[in-house]
Amino acid sequence: MPVAPHAAVIPGKYYHTAYTECMNLMDYSVAVIPVTKADKSIDLFDNDYQPLNADDRKNWQAYDPEVYDGAPVGLQIVARKHEEEKVWAMAKIVDAALKTRGREITNYGHD
Repeated sequence: MPVAPHAAVIPGKYYHTAYTECMNLMDYSVAVIPVTKADKSIDLFDNDYQPLNADDRKNWQAYDPEVYDGAPVGLQIVARKHEEEKVWAMAKIVDAALKTRGREITNYGHD
């Protein structure tokens, strides 16, 4: 699952990957956990939302519930270099929390 600081990538559109590259270049310890999938019936666009900075104002309406319906939603856990054990421990906590909600990471995408 690719990681990015924005909604899932729309096929055919270019998105920057600097956020992911940064984690790799700095050799940070990272875990990426698939959590759920976007659901157009509950992940509605908030028409009252107003971004605070200029960069977000340009792209803030990029989210379209129809386009993103079914797209993966993930969580990235990041720690400093050589802290893989901490990341693994946090990922296990997230996995346990997901299991209490009736979801298992290992079953993601195999519905």
